[in-house]
Amino acid sequence: MVSTLHQEEKGPDVNVASHLLIDLFEHSIDAAVVVSNDSDLKFPVHFARQHVRVGHINPHPGYFAGDLTGRPDEGKSGHWWRKPHTGDFTTRQTPEEAGGYRRPETW
Repeated sequence: MVSTLHQEEKGPDVNVASHLLIDLFEHSIDAAVVVSNDSDLKFPVHFARQHVRVGHINPHPGYFAGDLTGRPDEGKSGHWWRKPHTGDFTTRQTPEEAGGYRRPETW
């Protein structure tokens, strides 16, 4: 018998990696943005950086996973890294009125 305290879903990581590599091989992208801090994506992200510009957004607090770091000038060059902050969301809300619709008062 084995007991685990932490169960992890691998499907989303595999899907992100697979689609990134498929898009590269099919030449259907000229840049990519990866929203993850999962070091399991090290190989596909580093491979992608050799062929297209890659933006990387860490949606979690804390540092970027070491395996996902790199240099802006590696491979294709022009890569970037970003960690969203509260202001990124609070300053980019829907205008009070857009296309005849009004945003809820509580926003």
